[in-house]
Amino acid sequence: MFKSRFLTVSRVLGMLLILEAGFMLLSVGVALIYNGNDVKPLLESSLITFLVGFILRVPIFKHQTINIDRRLGFLIVALIWIIMSLFGALPYYIGNYTSYTDAFFETMSGFTTTGASVIVDIEIMPKGLVFWRHLTNAIGGIGIVVIVISFIPFIGGGAMAMFSAEVAGPSKDKLSPHIRKTGGILLTIYVGLIALSSLWLWIAGMSLYDALCHSFASLASGGFSTMNKSAAAYSPLIQYLLILSMIPSGINFTLMYFVLKKQYRKVWRNEEIKVYFGIILIATIIITCLIYNSSTGLEIAFRNSLFQVVSVITSTGLVNTDFTLWATPAIFLLFLLMFSGAMSGSTTGGLKIVRVILLFKIAKSIISKSVHTKAFLPVKFEKKVVQQSVLSNVFVVFMLFLITYIVGVLLFTALGIGFVEASGGAVSFLSNMGPGFGANGGFNNFASFPCAAKWIASAMMFLGRLELVTVFCLFMPSFWKQ
Repeated sequence: MFKSRFLTVSRVLGMLLILEAGFMLLSVGVALIYNGNDVKPLLESSLITFLVGFILRVPIFKHQTINIDRRLGFLIVALIWIIMSLFGALPYYIGNYTSYTDAFFETMSGFTTTGASVIVDIEIMPKGLVFWRHLTNAIGGIGIVVIVISFIPFIGGGAMAMFSAEVAGPSKDKLSPHIRKTGGILLTIYVGLIALSSLWLWIAGMSLYDALCHSFASLASGGFSTMNKSAAAYSPLIQYLLILSMIPSGINFTLMYFVLKKQYRKVWRNEEIKVYFGIILIATIIITCLIYNSSTGLEIAFRNSLFQVVSVITSTGLVNTDFTLWATPAIFLLFLLMFSGAMSGSTTGGLKIVRVILLFKIAKSIISKSVHTKAFLPVKFEKKVVQQSVLSNVFVVFMLFLITYIVGVLLFTALGIGFVEASGGAVSFLSNMGPGFGANGGFNNFASFPCAAKWIASAMMFLGRLELVTVFCLFMPSFWKQ
């Protein structure tokens, strides 16, 4: 049994590394186009990644379908994100552009679509390497498992187990009875949105390279930029188009599919999307009122407010102004939005809006029962009674999120980081947001963090992307019992 499971894990990871090597080759092509000095490190990294993947694949080269149960699915998904980041960091390190600690941080940030960075001057980095950096955003946005079930032919009954372990939110909707077809639909929608975003950014004045990179960052809710000043380096028109690119990243892919199928009633009945757009509208109005002054004008206040609200709630992390200079209530509102995130089943991080809604409904139910002790007051979502197992899961994720956040803040402060920076960094990493607060907020990044803090931050990004439970269950003794 152990040997069979080991070979299954080896086989999946091997094929995944071969896929990663192929993605690195795309960056080699970009490096050749721009005649950069990153051709060799990217090519060497791709070769190393391919060889290791091939070796892991060789002992079981037969094409039989493999089945993965739920527990093995959790283990494989957790290993996938770590292994991908370990090898994805090679181009930075082999090219001597950063230390391996910084390389791993940057790569984990890319794959988890956090967008936090430790590179001080991204504009001097070679184009091929920067393209690989943004490509990690794109890969992580759709989800590595979605790519696995779409491109690796031998994943059989285990595809749904892996899909459930990775996809964010309480619901894991299948758009087709066949999980592979579901993966294909999700991938098609995702690539189509990236193509559309790239087109309108290019028409608006971005170079084709910048347009593609920023589309990767926007639709993946990744937040990496090719410019040190992020979105502030571009015109107001481009900033509005980036807002339009970020908004879909916070929407459940299932609802996008319903729109394409003209099933608008299903979208209209969805409670979560109404709250999503309601939060954007209300938060934008409040922050606009808080930061408006006659010297800058209403349009700039509105654009900056809308941009940062959308960027934060979708956990994208692009920045068009130094929000650390805003009034304290406005900054605190952004801080709260970092916890919530956007919709379940989207590319975004955070707790997810559906969990926030259910937490409020649970609180309302408990308060009502304290008054009407004998009443039956079930929690309902979209006029349906929510199962107790779902409510328990929501509460567990919330508690794990809160405890992990507090531990992260304590660890960062113990390493000499200021409380504001530690608090902002912890929620940014755990919610896969990107920007921090204090000295790490606005156009600054986390380069000043000590080495140990960067590894802790990488672990928190990993935990946040897999929504804690998938990872924490691996540390339960019962998980490893046959």
